[in-house]
Amino acid sequence: MISSPTPLLFALVAVAMTVAALAFVLPRLWRGAKSANAVSPSAANAGIYRDALADLEAERDAGRLTAEGYADARADLERRLVGDTAEPRHADAGPAAGYRREGTRCAAVAVAIVLPALAAALYLVFGAPGALRDQHADAAIAGAAGTLTAPAMREDLVRHLADNPRDGRGWVLLGRLDASQDRFAEAAAAFEKALAVAPKVAADPGIWCEYADALGMAQGGNLAGRPRELVMRALAMSPAHGRALEMAGSAAYEQREFDGAARYWRMLLAQLPEGSPQHRELAAAIARAERLALVTGAAPATN
Repeated sequence: MISSPTPLLFALVAVAMTVAALAFVLPRLWRGAKSANAVSPSAANAGIYRDALADLEAERDAGRLTAEGYADARADLERRLVGDTAEPRHADAGPAAGYRREGTRCAAVAVAIVLPALAAALYLVFGAPGALRDQHADAAIAGAAGTLTAPAMREDLVRHLADNPRDGRGWVLLGRLDASQDRFAEAAAAFEKALAVAPKVAADPGIWCEYADALGMAQGGNLAGRPRELVMRALAMSPAHGRALEMAGSAAYEQREFDGAARYWRMLLAQLPEGSPQHRELAAAIARAERLALVTGAAPATN
């Protein structure tokens, strides 16, 4: 039996990941600590002093600065260094420092509250919460055909649908699973249920084609009657839909409407890469349909 993540398990994992992220960020905000890479004004000014002193020494050694001028310039540098590096005592005890600490702690609280709430809201709006419910059903088609045909998998999916009868995606997966097992009548029933309970599924012309295919196989492998009606409905929804065009051509060909078959297939041929095996096979089928159209007295279809 294929197990699936429950909403509770998903929630626990999401909470754990959020806590881990906050544990990394919040302590730094709460402490309001300086960056490890920050350089204090004292250190920066001392570095400038060393560079300036080195320049003075180079000027003296080159003879461009007298000993007296060197001494005066060095004394001036030392006075500026003392003034620049004398940082105020208890600098962090002033009102501005208190506001900074308070600001970072408020930011920490805001992050702790707002970040998880915002993430949850964005997931509900832009995510796919229904995937939690459908994931174990989706697993049915994620692997090889041998996994798809496992009886235990189907039983699990049927139980899921008994508890969630309006899960259109689950019904689609059950239909595909049954079709892969040549249970075409059951597959057609599952597709019909999916189209009835889920408007999003009903808006997908590909599902209508799958329903038509299963129904056609259930009635002996032809698309006459109801299956053809379903194909034409899919084609009305999406006139350029590849599978609908292919099936519409096949349905017309079965009814010896060779000109119609050629017309649908030519529309599909324009979508296939030239030189590909699919393009060559379909071109041959079109040529055959056109020849049969001439034999039966109908003019071959043209664009």
